[in-house]
Amino acid sequence: MYASKTGRFFIVPGVLFLLLVFPYLAGASVPNQSGPLAVIESGTQKALEILHQSESGQAAPLRQRKQEILKIVGQYFNFDEMSKSALGYPWKQQTPEKRQEFVHLFKQLLFDTYVTRLQNYTGSNEKVVYDSQLVNGNYAVVKTHVMYEGNKNVSIDYRLHKTNGEWKVYDVVVEGVSLIVNYRSQFSAILANESFNSLLQKLREKVHQLG
Repeated sequence: MYASKTGRFFIVPGVLFLLLVFPYLAGASVPNQSGPLAVIESGTQKALEILHQSESGQAAPLRQRKQEILKIVGQYFNFDEMSKSALGYPWKQQTPEKRQEFVHLFKQLLFDTYVTRLQNYTGSNEKVVYDSQLVNGNYAVVKTHVMYEGNKNVSIDYRLHKTNGEWKVYDVVVEGVSLIVNYRSQFSAILANESFNSLLQKLREKVHQLG
């Protein structure tokens, strides 16, 4: 949550963020997905392989593969739509240049926060259960839950939109909390008292801190 006194900006609960981006790292290696659930399931399994390879030293650390991972993740996340939704009404008031920088910074923030969360991830006892796939035209929700530490469960719903024939994630809801709504509340809190340029500067500082 946004907290001006402590300087902890743009925080997503640690146990949640691990599963927001990571399932999509290897999506490009599984082409021609038949539906949204297949995108989630295939990416999740391959992502765990990538994590274990990095942990064992068989592959470069995740931070060294930043651009590679960002490129792959970008194929399955609609960062333009996520950024627009997270900012809300102020999006309409910005120039194309400022919108572009906001999207770039938001994408970097998501990635860098995700890598930071992975530092404490053990990855040995998790189990992902795919509960259902609900499709309504070009929109879909894939409901899953993750079992970890023996008896703990986290429900995760992936909201997807079919764009140019491809299913892309535009929001993730963890235990009933929307990633987009979470960030929108933080951005709104800042913009209530400060300018959009100030928000951009805070994002730059946060990305620099995490990177």
